[in-house]
Amino acid sequence: MIKIILYGFMSLNLILLAGCASLSDIEDPLKDKSVSKKLIEETISGREVNLYFFRTSAILTAGQVVDLYINDNEVGEIRNGSNFETKTKSGNKEIATKVGLSLGLQGVCKFAEDFNLTKQSYYFKIDYDTGILCGEYEIIEISKTDYDALAAN
Repeated sequence: MIKIILYGFMSLNLILLAGCASLSDIEDPLKDKSVSKKLIEETISGREVNLYFFRTSAILTAGQVVDLYINDNEVGEIRNGSNFETKTKSGNKEIATKVGLSLGLQGVCKFAEDFNLTKQSYYFKIDYDTGILCGEYEIIEISKTDYDALAAN
C-alpha cells in the first residue's frame, strides 16, 4: 500500500515538473526591450518639434550670415543678433551651422552636433567660438527662460 502511494506521489511530481517545463517556452512580451523601444520611437518620430535659435551679437562676426542645416538639408539662415524658428519631425537629428564666404583673418569651420528631439520645443543659442585654425558657430541648447532673455535684448 505504501508503495502504491509512493509511486502515485512520484508520478504526480513528474507530471507537475513536465508541466513547468512546458511553461518555460512562453516568453514575456514586455521582457524584450527592443520591441517597446521601437514602439516608443515610432510614436515619437511622427510628432512635430519646434526649434528656436538665437545668434548672439559679436562685432568680430557681424557681417557673416550663418546657414542652419538639419540632417544636411538647409532650413534657413540667421544673422548677427537675430533669431530663427523652424519645425522638424522628432527623432535623432544632426543640426549644423555653416558659413559660405568668410571675410577676415580667420576662416569659419562647419559645426555639427546630434540632438535627440523628443520634446515639443527646443531652444538654442548660436555662439561664435574662436579656434586655432578656424572658428565655428556652436549650437548650445538653452532653457526657454534664457532664450526669452536673449531675444528681449
